Amino acid sequence: MSLARMTNHSLLAKEFVDTGRLSSISILDMHTHMGPFYGTYLPEASLESMLQTMDRENVEWIISAPHSALFDPLGGNMEIREAMKRYPDKIYGYYVVNPHYNHQLDRDLAEFDTVNGYVGFKFLPDYHKYPLNGEKYKRIYEFANERGLLLLSHTWGYSCYNPPQMIEKLSEQYENITFLLGHSAPGETEYAIELAKKLPNVYLELCDTGRLNGMIGKMVREASSEKVLYGTDFPWYDPNYMLGSVLFSGIGDDDIRNIIHHNAARLVKAITKKQQQS
Repeated sequence: MSLARMTNHSLLAKEFVDTGRLSSISILDMHTHMGPFYGTYLPEASLESMLQTMDRENVEWIISAPHSALFDPLGGNMEIREAMKRYPDKIYGYYVVNPHYNHQLDRDLAEFDTVNGYVGFKFLPDYHKYPLNGEKYKRIYEFANERGLLLLSHTWGYSCYNPPQMIEKLSEQYENITFLLGHSAPGETEYAIELAKKLPNVYLELCDTGRLNGMIGKMVREASSEKVLYGTDFPWYDPNYMLGSVLFSGIGDDDIRNIIHHNAARLVKAITKKQQQS
């Protein structure tokens, strides 16, 4: 008998160990990118390679912000629009906001509701050196709040640009936005967990932080599995890397299903239903 079977009572974990794949429930990834990234080599950066991995590992769909959009939203947001058009059942998108660019923001917001696949916005305050509560973001907050969209922001503990304390105030001001704490604020993750527990529109996201020993169990015990979202930073990490962190975290199978599928499905379904009705 394998060590995994002896120390983990999850039937989903057993399924993965026995077959090398989780087939009984599909995986939904809330935090991905695509395309090359300067200064490093990502072997699965192309959309075609990512789709092959998704099929192999039963990732039903992803929400993505192309690497190009993180620093050049003029070109990068066109890249995600094309990907969503080509693969409408596989790719959803975040519109990336760089507060230092606004050349086509008016046009893009005017067209936002007509683009199939957009479910929210992506912020990178630490990278852009601009605070989450800065005035240049206000228009996006108001826009997203009117539509009940997702907002995935990079968060990091003890940062002057995107600490969880800023999310707390913004989430109370914009109650219709679902705030996803990208990376769950490493360094201040306990504070982030308290926010997710206290505020109905704040969710923890596992990318990077979920690999830490005992962290997923702590999130589930204190905030509940209904407030934790599966995210990977794919193609930086293979999706199975974070899947293993969830499967072997010691939590129950119902909690695992919430994290890898049900929570994401519920949030995105609510948005797409509103878009279809409008």
